[in-house]
Amino acid sequence: MNTAIVSSASTTSDTSTTASSTLDKDAFLQLLVAQLKNQDPTSAEDPTEMVSQMTSYAQLEQLQNMNTALETLQTQNTGLFQAEAVGLVGKTVRVSSASFPLEDGSAAIGVELEADAASVVLKISDASGKVVATLDEGSQKAGSLSFDWNGLDSSGNALADGTYTVAVAARDSSGSAVTASTSARVEVESVLFSGGTVLLLAGGTSYSLDAVYDVSA
Repeated sequence: MNTAIVSSASTTSDTSTTASSTLDKDAFLQLLVAQLKNQDPTSAEDPTEMVSQMTSYAQLEQLQNMNTALETLQTQNTGLFQAEAVGLVGKTVRVSSASFPLEDGSAAIGVELEADAASVVLKISDASGKVVATLDEGSQKAGSLSFDWNGLDSSGNALADGTYTVAVAARDSSGSAVTASTSARVEVESVLFSGGTVLLLAGGTSYSLDAVYDVSA
């Protein structure tokens, strides 16, 4: 007999342990109603305390409804965002990148200068990191610039098509360095959605949307 009692108590304890510790809005309301039904008539609940509890319930309801609305809005926005990103396939975009493609012996190298420069020099390297060509572009005004490269190395030899990288050295009239970044124009071949991130794929390289400067047909 004693053993049965111990077993029952153990089962009850386990059930209590596994019960949810989260108080949702329905449970909150049930507790409030039970509190009103079982209060001592000779010692009723403090009205101020009841108002506080009702206010807490109202806030809980509003927060849960707001959370549901935000989740729905986020899902809708994600769908719209992905649909717009797919529209970039086949378009040419200018992206922030030190890499650029050489195609049919021709390439366009984009440079962003933050200030006027008395000297702008581009050093082009191949896939192994070897500098194959140096372009002296002289003085340039601040802004978005584009320089053409004919695909010839420093000795005048035509280089194979492929992906190259460029480094920019810009200086003002006093010899101080001018901040410069590079960009390239690439044609978007496909769009990849991964972990909430949108990547544009072009020439075997992926670019994030925040790397895009502009889009052209």
